This record gives sequence, C-alpha cells and structure tokens, in this order.
Amino acid sequence: MVHTTSENEESAAKEGPEIIQDRHALAEIAGLIRTPPSRLLRLFANGRIVEMGASGDNPWLSVDGPQGLDGLLAWASERCPGFRAVSLEIAPGRTWGLWLVPQGAALDVEATTRTLTVAIQLLDRTEEWHRLARTSDSLWTLLGLGHTLSAAEDPGAMATAVHEAATRIFGPVGSALALFSHDSGRSFRLAPDAQLTSQPARSSDWQALFKERTCAWDEGSPLASASAGLLGLQPSSGLCERVGDGAAPLGYLLILRPSGPFSEREQGLVSRMTDFLFAALMRRENRRGTRRRAVQSADLFVLLAQERERLDYVLRSVPVGILLTDVEGGIELANDTAGRALGLTDVEMREKKIFGSRPAGRALLGLIEKARSEGKPVSTPYEMEGRWFHVQVIPWPGGAQFLVVTQDIQDWFQLNRLKEDLISIISHEVKNPLTAIINAASLLSTKRPGPLTEPQQRLSDLVVENSQKIRELLDDVVRLSRVHQMGSEQERVDLRALLQRLRANYRDTIQGKLLVWREELQELAVVGDPRMLENLFTNLLGNAIKYSAIGGCVGVRLWREGDWVRVRVVDDGPGIPAAERERLFKPFFRASNVRGQVSGTGLGLVIAKNIAERVGGRLSVDSPLPPEDAEFLGSPKGSEHGSVFRVDLPAQD
Repeated sequence: MVHTTSENEESAAKEGPEIIQDRHALAEIAGLIRTPPSRLLRLFANGRIVEMGASGDNPWLSVDGPQGLDGLLAWASERCPGFRAVSLEIAPGRTWGLWLVPQGAALDVEATTRTLTVAIQLLDRTEEWHRLARTSDSLWTLLGLGHTLSAAEDPGAMATAVHEAATRIFGPVGSALALFSHDSGRSFRLAPDAQLTSQPARSSDWQALFKERTCAWDEGSPLASASAGLLGLQPSSGLCERVGDGAAPLGYLLILRPSGPFSEREQGLVSRMTDFLFAALMRRENRRGTRRRAVQSADLFVLLAQERERLDYVLRSVPVGILLTDVEGGIELANDTAGRALGLTDVEMREKKIFGSRPAGRALLGLIEKARSEGKPVSTPYEMEGRWFHVQVIPWPGGAQFLVVTQDIQDWFQLNRLKEDLISIISHEVKNPLTAIINAASLLSTKRPGPLTEPQQRLSDLVVENSQKIRELLDDVVRLSRVHQMGSEQERVDLRALLQRLRANYRDTIQGKLLVWREELQELAVVGDPRMLENLFTNLLGNAIKYSAIGGCVGVRLWREGDWVRVRVVDDGPGIPAAERERLFKPFFRASNVRGQVSGTGLGLVIAKNIAERVGGRLSVDSPLPPEDAEFLGSPKGSEHGSVFRVDLPAQD
C-alpha cells in the first residue's frame, strides 16, 4: 500500500481542523476506533481507492485500484480475506464506498448503515462548503486586487498589492515583480513579512530563465536554484507568469513558498493576477497615445469590416462554389454554392469540418490528398443529386491549404450528351451508305461485274481506300465522344490477362509483318472501367504494331512500383521527331515522318490520353528509346528510332 496525502487533505490541513474532526467523528460512528479490524474504504471518481483511518496524523491512505464498484469488491475480497464488504450509498445509485467488517459482525453492521449514510452526507456537505468558501474568498480577493492596482501610483504599490492578495489566497508567501521598459528594468521583492526591496533587473536574464508563459517548479528543481540566485534568496517552490505576451513581455510575476508544487487551480489564480497587472500597466500609458492608437485601430476595424462585407458579397454572388480547406478537411472559408455542390451537411458547415465518413466527403478528401502529393491542381467531373459538377482542387501557396472550386456543368453535360448523340446519329447515318459505297467499290475492284480498264481500276481502288479512311475517322470520332460517358462500371481488371488477350487479337498482324513480340508481365490488377482500359491499350498496342517496320520488334512491360502500376508499350519503329513530341496528343495531329506512309486519323492517342486521365492515371511518350527499353527489345543502344508510351495507373492493395 502506497501512503500519500490527498489534495483534499492538504487543503483541509491548511484551512483548519474542521474537516479532519468530522472525519474522526465518522470513523468513530463506523466503529473504526472501537473495532480496529474494521476498515472504511472510499472510491473516488478518478478511480483511486482510499482507506479512512482514525489517526489524526494521516487520516487518508491511498492506493491505486480498479475503477467501478465491481472492481472494488473484487479488490477488497482479495486484499481482506475473512471480511465482508457493506455498500454505503449517499443516495440510490450513488455509492460512496465500502465498509469492510469481519464476517461475524456483518449483520450488526448492516443495521447501522442508515446512520452511517447520514453521517457521510453531512461530511460531503461540510467538505463542499469549505471548497466553496475557499473559492469565494479567492474570487473576492482577485476583484479587490483589480481595484487596488487601478488606483496604484507606482510599481512598488502594485507589487505590494499583489503580494497581499497572494498571501491571502495561498498563505504566507514571498513574491517578486519585475518590470521592463525599452532600455531598463527593475524588480520589486517582498518577503513573507511584506518588506519591500527593489533592485535593477535585466530583461535578458529573466527571458533566458523563464522561457514559457507559465513556469512552475518545486524546491528541489534546477529552476528553483536559478530563480533563487536571480533574486538572492534560498531555493523554494515557485510559480512565474509573464505580464503580457510576445517575445518581449512587460514583466514577470513570481510567487514563492517554502515547499509543495502549485496546483492547476493555483496557477489559474496567478494568471488572473497577471491579467490585472497588465491591464493596470496599460492604463498608465500616455492617454494621448492611447487615444491615437485607439482611433487607428477603429479605422482598421472599419476597413476590415468593409473588406469582409465585400468578400461575403462576392462569395454569395459568384455562380461557382469556393471552399478553402486544409488537408484534414478543416473548412476556413466556404460559400453556400460550394456547400450544395459538394453535398456538405448543415453539421459540416456549422462545425467547419469535412466528414470523411460520407462518400462525398471521402471523395473530396481523396482529391485534396492527390493535389497535396502531386503538388499541382487536380480536377474531375462528378454527379451530386442528379446534377453534374466540375470540381478543381488547387494547392494554396505553401501547401498547407487548398482552394476547392466547383462549377455546375449540368447544362454543358446535357449539351455534350446531345452532341454525342448527334455524332452517333450522323455516324450511323453516314456509315450505312458509306458501307454500301465501300462494298460496291470493292466489288468493282475484284472485276466480278466485268473487266475494268486501268484508269477505272485505279479510280475504284481510290474510292475503296478513301471510303475506308472516312469510316476509320468516323469510328475514332465516336470513340472520342464516348470517353466521358465511360467510367461508371468500376471493376477489378486483371491487366496481365487484358494485355495477353489484346496480343492474341493482333496475332495475325504480328505474324503477317514478321514482328518479334516481347513481354514482361507481372500478375497485377487495377480498379476501373474495363471498356476504358481495353480501349486505352488497344490504341497503344495498335499504334506500336501499325508503325513498326516489317521484321521489327514490339513489346510490353508491366510491373508495380510503389503506389503505381507501370505499363510500357515499346516499339523500334520510326520514332517521333523531337520538335513534334509535345503536339502528339493534339486532335488530328500526326508525326511528319509517318504522315504519308501509314494511314491514320490522328485521334487514337487523344482518346488514349483522355482515358488515362479519366481513370486517375497519366500517359506520356519518350522517343528515341531509353537504354533500358532498348535493352528490353534487344535493339541497338543509341538508336535514333523507336518510341515508348508510358502508362501509370493507381495501384490497388
């Protein structure tokens, strides 16, 4: 059992013997004096178990114990075999503690519990009255201190007033008040006998010693010795509070006593003293300067209020949503448009916090994290309650905050759907007669209807070739228009199986061009729309095979690296001129070195780029081949030809 004196007992010992005497009376009622084997235990709210004895020297004995009545019963039974626990209640459902008595005396003890309960209630009321009396006296003392400081004529009178208030609240203490101007300082020290002495003081010495706003120490700590040396006193327990805040406070207030640390309640009382000191010192400022600063502050507040009104009007008036937040979802600024667009609840707007437990909040926090990790703006369209919006997350300078801008794109979305439907209709209506033209021209080219002259043969071949180009262009335009309609089907897609299936689709072309195929594929999967991913890699593999020369080499690599799945589609074809590389993903653009040799529409890579970004990834190109890709294909190092298309997709654990 660890013997410690409780904070309640310390307070009782300082304030007077009344509470201890009441506890002795309770111990006598409980039979502790007449029957020493009996024990009275109490369970505090903080979970400590205390044993109340009859000795006036140490009436409280504390041990660490389990929380709750059941835990106390188990502890008592284990600690005190042969005893029985009798529960003592102040009121129904409120257990004050247990009375442990020998088994043979239990029936007699239970008959006296009513009297003991009344005594316990009286003891609680007495202790509560003493606590309230101490609190009331401290508050009245502080109020009196504020009035005295406001009337004090000099710093010495202020130090004396503070010392008298501290003595009344804490008992006999020593105190010191150090005040500093721009180039000088002085400390005023009062011993417990209230004798005032003063001496010069340097601000740097006090700042180096008391680095925190509040410093508390006991008599054995290094700070006790250091503060004693500063004031020329013996080491003791102490508490120091800054007068004023900032790097250079107006002064410091010290309260010293022989021993015993200062409690949180006592620290709070000293903080209020320094508040009164600061207010009194501010009142001593030159009144004219104070009035001038007050006018300047008032003007500044007016300007700030006007700017705030303008900002509020702009936020209410703009047709876009504006939200300023941090990476954890704390809302600094938001207008109603952003709240509606992002689906923020009234609770989120009131508490200024984006809840990650909701799907909409989780998606928004994911975009913010992506913008933070990439260090650049990210954006995406999304649907909220049947309407389509576009959201853009922009990192704020410094990276601590993010600007979220939302825009209602429902009208644009509907218009885009109409455009896509129109493209599909036109494509369908054009493709039907175009197919008939192609079939007829192809039939003429085979000379089945009859022999053709050489000019006729050339014209029919020209019709077939250009009709097929028109059909390819229509197919690419339709695919490009449908990219934004994809993405609703989120599934786990096996990339290795997808790439091997696409290779099988191109088997005849690969064999026909005598191409060498190489692959290094790990077992990996991503989450996305299967149609979009198939379309993406169909375009890239198709381009690599189409632009490779007969007898060339084509390959694909797949592996995971950190949070990304890397896919590389490599070929040793003609490559891409360096000056044209940045324009490669523009609609209808084709590299000059293949424009007249291989047919194409210039839309395949545009479609692939859009799909990669739609699934949260990225697509880039490098040409000529880097050394590692040239080595993978078995091509000569330093070749000026070849290209590698790099696809990076978010990995899934």
